[in-house]
Amino acid sequence: MASIARELTKQGVPSPSDADPERNRHRTGGAWRLRTVAVILANPRYTGRQVWDRQHEVHGETIGSAPARGSVVSAATAHPALVSEADFLAAQQVRAARPTLDGETRRYLLSGLVQCAVCGRRLDSHWVHDRAGYRCRHGHSSACPPAPGQPKTVYVREGRLIHELADRLASDPGDAAGTVATLRRLRSLITHDGTKWIFTPA
Repeated sequence: MASIARELTKQGVPSPSDADPERNRHRTGGAWRLRTVAVILANPRYTGRQVWDRQHEVHGETIGSAPARGSVVSAATAHPALVSEADFLAAQQVRAARPTLDGETRRYLLSGLVQCAVCGRRLDSHWVHDRAGYRCRHGHSSACPPAPGQPKTVYVREGRLIHELADRLASDPGDAAGTVATLRRLRSLITHDGTKWIFTPA
C-alpha cells in the first residue's frame, strides 16, 4: 500500500482532498496517505455495488468507508464497476492473509480490534521477532515522513494481549480463538497506549 501511495503521488493523481476540496477544506491535499489507499481497496462500491453505511474521515480526508458492522451491500450492481469482483476479492485476501518469503501465512487474530489510545487510529498488524503484534505510528508510514514532535510508536504483542484478555473475560487462556470470538461477540475494541488497555464500545 505504501508503494501504491508513493506512485499515485509521484504521478500527480489527485488525492481525495484534492479531488473534492469542498468536503476536505481543512486539508491542503498533496501526497496520498497509506490509510487512504487501504480504505479505498476495501470499499466494495468500486465493484458497482451500493453500500448503505456512514462515511468517515481517514487522516482528515472524507472518503467512502469500507462496510461497517450492520451495513448493507446490494446484491445487484447499482452503477458501473471500476474493478471486477474477482480483483476486489483477491485484494481482500492479500490483506487478510499475508504470505512470507518462506511461504508461511501469518494471521493476526486481533486485526481491526485494537485502537491507539494516543491518536485514535486502529493499530496495524505487525510481525516482529517471529511473533504477531500490533503497532501504531500515529500516521507515519513509508508513504509519508514523520511529523515534528510525533509521539512514540505504540506496540503490543498479540500473545500478551490475548493472555490478558483471557484473564479479563474469564476464558480459557489456551483457547486464543475462543477468547477473540468472545471479544467480537461483545462488539468491543481494545484501546491500548502501549502499556495498559481498556475495553471501549465498537
